[in-house]
Amino acid sequence: MEESDEILSVLSDEQSREIMKSLSKAELTIQQISNLLNIPQSTAYRKVKKLDELKIIKKTKIIRTLEGLDESFYRNWVYEIIVTFRDGILSYKIEHVMMQDKIERLWQKFSK
Repeated sequence: MEESDEILSVLSDEQSREIMKSLSKAELTIQQISNLLNIPQSTAYRKVKKLDELKIIKKTKIIRTLEGLDESFYRNWVYEIIVTFRDGILSYKIEHVMMQDKIERLWQKFSK
């Protein structure tokens, strides 16, 4: 499957869009995503993996649990996705969140 088809597939999937929306608001683990959206953990894992491969979300940190397991946190990494269909050709452009935007969000969080 071409990458542009994969982007459309992800954007047309309601659960993937809900994951993107949730990760725009907070850093979450796959377990937290599963619980929040009431979907099986295996489904959350598969969708997060695809979103990560397409560089729509990004792993932000890994924390070792008391049980000695690594727990990954994810965050939305996309500011905008533009899909274009012109002359029979499907294309897309992804604009990622800039580091400056992340710093501003951090300061806004501390100012509350």
